[in-house]
Amino acid sequence: MAAATADDVRRATKLSRVPGVTIDEACRRFGVTKSAVQRARKARDPSTDISLAELALAALTKNGTVTAGTLGTLEDVAGWLDYINHDGCTATDVRRLLASLGDVLTIEDTRWRLHAPWP
Repeated sequence: MAAATADDVRRATKLSRVPGVTIDEACRRFGVTKSAVQRARKARDPSTDISLAELALAALTKNGTVTAGTLGTLEDVAGWLDYINHDGCTATDVRRLLASLGDVLTIEDTRWRLHAPWP
């Protein structure tokens, strides 16, 4: 495997924290070694933590692989977040969470667009 950058390791580590994404999947996507991600997870770097808003973003963007689309009802995202977090999340909550990610996501009417890579 080619030498990975520290940013590749950080992004793979963050992705590996999304429920349903394995460390192996994250490593393949960013071209990093499993041991690098495992070390980063143990180091507990705050930049590799994942917030509830980022979990909503992961669900909306298929873990950052889709860069634009329509919001739809957001019920599916809310249901997944509720399954993960058991907090009664609603579509309104999801819209609020996504709106808080203005540094990465733009929402205009019913359309959304990633304007920075995620994770």
